[in-house]
Amino acid sequence: MESFLDMKIEELRLELVGQAVIYGSLTHEKVVSISQQLDRYIMFYQRLLKRNRIKNNRLDNKQFLMVFI
Repeated sequence: MESFLDMKIEELRLELVGQAVIYGSLTHEKVVSISQQLDRYIMFYQRLLKRNRIKNNRLDNKQFLMVFI
């Protein structure tokens, strides 16, 4: 899942840059639309990473406690 998101984010980033160059503006509606779509993917990716870190941290804590039981 993460590799798909990595690729999609990079694809949108390159498209954003390309469209900004074509239209000569960061405020053109096409550029803004791509930027908003990119923002949604980045936010989803960050939530996924955070969720995975929390999950992994819980596992680490359980493994730590198992040593003392």
